[in-house]
Amino acid sequence: MRRVVACSLAAFGLVGLSLVASATPALAAGKKVCTITDSKLDELSGLVATSNGYITINDSSEQASRKRIFYLSGKCAVTKSIQYSGAGPRDTEDLAVSPDGKTLWIADIGDNPDSTERRSSIGLWSMPVDGSKKPTIHRLSYPDGKHDAEALLINGDGTPIVITKTGGKAGLYSPAAGTMKANNETPVAMTKVGDVTLPKTTTDNPFGAIGRLMVTGAARSPDGSKVALRTYADAFEYDVSGGDVVKALTGGSPRVTALVSDQFGEALAYSADGKSFLTVSDLGELDSNVANVLYQYTPSTTAPKATTAATVGGESAGNSRSWVDGLTLKDITYMIGAVGVLGALLVGAGVFGILQARRRRPSAEPAGAKGKKKGGPDPTVGRQPVPGAGNAAATASVGADRPYAGSGYDDYDRQNGFGGGGRPADDYQPAGQVYGSRPAGGSGGGGSGGVYGTPRSNVYGGPPSQNGYPDNRPY
Repeated sequence: MRRVVACSLAAFGLVGLSLVASATPALAAGKKVCTITDSKLDELSGLVATSNGYITINDSSEQASRKRIFYLSGKCAVTKSIQYSGAGPRDTEDLAVSPDGKTLWIADIGDNPDSTERRSSIGLWSMPVDGSKKPTIHRLSYPDGKHDAEALLINGDGTPIVITKTGGKAGLYSPAAGTMKANNETPVAMTKVGDVTLPKTTTDNPFGAIGRLMVTGAARSPDGSKVALRTYADAFEYDVSGGDVVKALTGGSPRVTALVSDQFGEALAYSADGKSFLTVSDLGELDSNVANVLYQYTPSTTAPKATTAATVGGESAGNSRSWVDGLTLKDITYMIGAVGVLGALLVGAGVFGILQARRRRPSAEPAGAKGKKKGGPDPTVGRQPVPGAGNAAATASVGADRPYAGSGYDDYDRQNGFGGGGRPADDYQPAGQVYGSRPAGGSGGGGSGGVYGTPRSNVYGGPPSQNGYPDNRPY
């Protein structure tokens, strides 16, 4: 599902640096078949081909108009849509067709590991391929906890196989033949029938190495002789003997086809004649201007060749197990969370340091000042004349931590040996205003502004002070 990986997997592009033996897939750009323009079809996650078009579904959606099974023409125009029965699905992810070609299966199997409400059961919906009836739900459960899954295949005997979305090794789960029930409240327990480990590849994709490991879709050829799994990067095709899909996935050596044209691919199908792969993307998190194109690929006909990986410390990395092989989506989520917490702590420490630095009183006395204690002016200087006041009575109080408050630059200069002629020509402090603060030579009173235009305010919204400066900071 795009919401699981859209932000998190991009942060782990560094995983692609892991040095392992990898397969070199056949690289060929997909051929554009047609463009899907209907605005309701923006999160496509399942696809099958029919004799005169295609059938597709969205990923999870709260909008009733998108929570349907859509039928498309050969030019990708919507010809009809079928509603679900009851309250409808929770998180649809894939489509599959029965071996006899009569039944369409919809995999309502998504279960985001980041969600606070994990599913206690999953659903498989079935309906006639021609859409003559509404889908019927069949509830199932895992025997070993909760899993996120996005791929569905149908075994030769008609039994569904759910493939989990796990980094490195995907689990295969299936109910016993003949045990599925329609509209059941109590889910039928599945059995784990195997694991499938995909070969490592180097195909570029939006999510790096992790995107090359997670199964996001599956397809079965019309004649049942081949099945394929896909990731965000590649399609892995297996030969099937005697209709035993599980045996093919757990013991076969796949041919690898790079799906280099996909934007955010989660769907995979065979063409009606079984000669090509077809793909569409889930564009829910991408720019709305990105066109959703249905692509066609020619499957690779040769087994992948292993490439020699770089060595680490004199030992070939290809002889050791990659550390990403055992990662689950939950592990990745925890790693991302840890990075976020560390970043927040570093930012907090930086802000604290800045605030502490601003509060420190200067340790050096002003240039030219004599007879004053280090760190501040002579505490005996209690009042200073205010320039332009017109008489000696116009004075301002001075505390030990606010030297010359209420005075202008010239008074400060006269007290510190600058001769009353203003600050030296090479002084870095300009005489003009700074973002609306006190005017040159002024005292900060009257109509003078404070920092960033606030009248005589302290820095960052603190209490007002004389001259628009913080109360505890000298010039």
